[in-house]
Order: sequence, then structure tokens, then C-alpha cells
Amino acid sequence: MKGTSFMTAPHRSRLAFVWGSALLVAGLLAGCSAPSSGDRDSTALSSTPTATATADVADGPVDYTAFCAANRAAATAKSGTVGEDLEAVQAQVTTIRDLLPLDDVSAEVAAGAEVFATAAEETAAILAEFPADSLVSDVGLDPRFTESQAVQSAATDPNYQAFIAWTIQTCGFDTAGE
Repeated sequence: MKGTSFMTAPHRSRLAFVWGSALLVAGLLAGCSAPSSGDRDSTALSSTPTATATADVADGPVDYTAFCAANRAAATAKSGTVGEDLEAVQAQVTTIRDLLPLDDVSAEVAAGAEVFATAAEETAAILAEFPADSLVSDVGLDPRFTESQAVQSAATDPNYQAFIAWTIQTCGFDTAGE
């Protein structure tokens, strides 16, 4: 079938939606630079993070500064090379794994943090398959990403989405990218 695309229009639309969702999450996480300046109510959260760099819990303060910085770096790296992105995602995995299990949050957010960590590990493994000097923008629509569980989780898992909402609330949303 010369000149005919193997990808149907519904498949392209779904692919665009899933990839767009993943990019939206990355873009939102780009703002995770500092704790938010105030508390916001959310039905997904049973524990509202404090306005400081630490959250007070029974066992002592939990510092999310490194986690927020790693998320910001990972989101920023999406506009660079695969090597830069891989390094940033690996740092992101390390910081979230260091915080797990999250016990100062709702069950949904805690479960979403586990999904997030697994998704980030999968993303790192996929990135490692590409040449380090490739641009992320050149490999982002590769089926290894678009059909991955990581992207599916970003688009469909309510616990993952609760975790992302908590992350934005905890880390703040600095549109200046500070």
C-alpha cells in the first residue's frame, strides 16, 4: 500500500493524547523547585504538606528539597539530549526511592509514589537504549516510550495522578523555572 500510513487516525490520536499527557506531567514537574508558599485543599490528599522545605511527621522532618530539584532537572532535561535526560531521570529515581515509603501522605499518594518510581526506572531503561547524543525530542515518539507502562500510568493511573498533584503542591509551581 504505497503512500498509506500504517498508523490509523484513531491510533495517532490516542498516541498524541498519551504523549501529550506525559509531556504535561513533565512540564508540571518543571515547576518543582521550591516548596509552595501556601497550603491548598485537595480531595486526593489526606495530609497537607507544610509551606517549608520539610514536612513535619511523627518520626521527624522529611526534606523534599532534593526530590523537588531532581524533578525540576528531569523536566528540564526533556529539552536536551538522551544522555542528559537519562542522568536526570536516574537522579529522580534515586531521590524518590530514598523517600519511599511515603508515610506522611494519603494511601493514594503513597501508592502513586511507588508507581512513579517504577515508571521512572522504566523510562531510564528505555532511554539507555538510545545514543546519548540523540535529542530527546527525536526519540520521544518511539513506541518503546509511547507504548510503555510508564506513559500509560501517567495517563490513566489515579494514584500516579494523585502523587503528581501532591508533588506540585509540595514542591510548588514556579513558572520562572527557578
